[in-house]
Amino acid sequence: MSGFIASPPKPASPAGLKVIGGAFWPDIGLNDFRDTMRIGGSTIPDPRLIEAIEGAIITVNGDLRDWRLDRLAEGHALLSAVSPDEVNGEKALVVIWKRAVMAFAAADLMETHRDVSATNEGAKRAEEQAPTACDHRRNGVHAIRDILGVTRTTVELI
Repeated sequence: MSGFIASPPKPASPAGLKVIGGAFWPDIGLNDFRDTMRIGGSTIPDPRLIEAIEGAIITVNGDLRDWRLDRLAEGHALLSAVSPDEVNGEKALVVIWKRAVMAFAAADLMETHRDVSATNEGAKRAEEQAPTACDHRRNGVHAIRDILGVTRTTVELI
């Protein structure tokens, strides 16, 4: 038997650190974002991560401003009160909204922050497998359209 005991890694950000989504919208935890999006590990400082999430919240909430006002007029004070549908114990619209915010924040970080890699070969392999900023931005747009209840593709005949 070995005398070594494995300990789980410490969170990259202090526990409970979050960006407030607003009165209607949920909050985004920094460690939840780091775990979900797997971008930068602990190499991205908290202030930069907060700035990217704030920008993403502004983008998503701006796109959903009229939709939110309609829900408030219907008497829904919170996004989580709009629909009873759930996914894994969380309201489905909350899951979709968080997906949109995290996707836009990830796209921003990918465009402006490079992960530190020990070798060039490792960086090349990671780049081949990792989603691009365009992938995250597309996922954010899709999540917004899911909330709005509109199709993801617009086609016009010329």
